Amino acid sequence: MGSLGKDISGTEISDLNNSDKDSCRNSPDNAQAGAVPAEFLAYQDVWERVNPQEYDVSARLKFSAVSSRYPDATADTIAMWIADMDTKPSPEISAYIAEHVQNAYGYQDSDIGEAVHGWFKAQQCSVSSGSVVSVASVISAVDVALKTFCIPGDEVMVLTPTYGPLVDCINNNSLKVHAVHTNRDENGDDTIDFSSLSKNATAFVLCHPNNPTGQVLSASCQSELIRFCNEHGILIITDEIHSEFGFLSNDEPLPIPLFGSHCDVVAQKGIIHISGVSKAFNLAAIPGASYAIIEDAELRAKFSTAIASRHLEASCLSQVALKAAYSFGHDWLDNIRKALGLNRKLVHFYFKQQNVSCEYTMGKAGYFLWLNLSKTATCADKKVSSSALSKKGTFNPASTFDSCVSRGVIGSDGNQFNAPGWIRLNLACHPLQIVNALDRLFFR
Repeated sequence: MGSLGKDISGTEISDLNNSDKDSCRNSPDNAQAGAVPAEFLAYQDVWERVNPQEYDVSARLKFSAVSSRYPDATADTIAMWIADMDTKPSPEISAYIAEHVQNAYGYQDSDIGEAVHGWFKAQQCSVSSGSVVSVASVISAVDVALKTFCIPGDEVMVLTPTYGPLVDCINNNSLKVHAVHTNRDENGDDTIDFSSLSKNATAFVLCHPNNPTGQVLSASCQSELIRFCNEHGILIITDEIHSEFGFLSNDEPLPIPLFGSHCDVVAQKGIIHISGVSKAFNLAAIPGASYAIIEDAELRAKFSTAIASRHLEASCLSQVALKAAYSFGHDWLDNIRKALGLNRKLVHFYFKQQNVSCEYTMGKAGYFLWLNLSKTATCADKKVSSSALSKKGTFNPASTFDSCVSRGVIGSDGNQFNAPGWIRLNLACHPLQIVNALDRLFFR
């Protein structure tokens, strides 16, 4: 159970000053959202909108699909489910893509190896350009890897909870899911419960950083896991799509290194890293290219052949989008990271200021709040008077996903991650929207 002042990821709440609230009432929805201290609004211009009523529901699935998927949702529902961000792509990236579309004809290809190599070199991570294989999407790449290197009936390890479509890939290939659990050590680092590993597995599909928990395994844990898998001939297939949104220290932004990149080259031979630019640069509509990084030549050749035979390479336009993102998107991404870091701090601050104690985590990466609804939150400070909470209403926390929907907050149901009773909320939005959503979830 998370305690007041600390989430279950071990990240301490920042001791932030509460600025003049009246000066921060810049939202038309202040009656519900209340005031947000000015320090959390420093990057508010990154985000497009504040009010649900202002959304163009015809534009994005996050909004247009609400009425069909959640018919009982209120008209002013706050959509925090699909994992995209409430911000437009970088103008430089958009311009580069538009210019290409206007001048490119016929079948084309554009190698992304050098762009990926350069991006990771700037992060002091060694990736050879020849190790990069373009793929249509992370999920299709995971699916092809399982089809290529496993046979029906094989056991495949996966963290629990984890992103549902990764588990679907395992099941859809007639493979057996083997759930692997994590622990938290005395330093607050997430580690594998090595007693839950299987020596008989053929592969380990590892979402890292983890979706939905934001877990980042410690370097020593990564080394031990790689050693275990190498010893037993287990292929590691990583989904690292959220690695650009690392917050390893006090919610300050820093990319997460490639899984196991601190290990020697020999140890990394059994890893297929899969990532892309769609999440980091909000290019899901194109989408921006995804790719696999496979240093082992034999492994790469088999995987590349399997991708090509299924026509699942990244399209030329998506490759152009990746090159644009990795060439021109640095400053844009830095601002997004800073805005997300403040949103994460705002969540900690909210629970502290409102005296709410509940089990939650944002982990050390990503833009998700992973909240336990089944363990009903309680007001931690029994001395708080009803008048002190009058602006928020009566403390009455939502305890089920359906009750969240009825209050006009749509996240992702924990059942999708094999974690009933939990909800995942997308924090890549305006800070006032976050406060508004939390108010609805905890106060009536």
